[in-house]
Amino acid sequence: MREGWIDLECPDCGDHWEADPASLPSPGNRYTCERCESERPIAAFVKTKRGLDILESFDATSA
Repeated sequence: MREGWIDLECPDCGDHWEADPASLPSPGNRYTCERCESERPIAAFVKTKRGLDILESFDATSA
């Protein structure tokens, strides 16, 4: 089993946190910030291109 963490940041409230990519929605789906309840595509919360690549790779292995 692969393990990893992705750095996330809410584009509205600026809250920062890490998440297990296996617990996040697929890259095309929406995600809601637990702090301010802003809802956007998950890609808007991922801080780096590398984080988005990791998220996409986890999505591809779960299909």
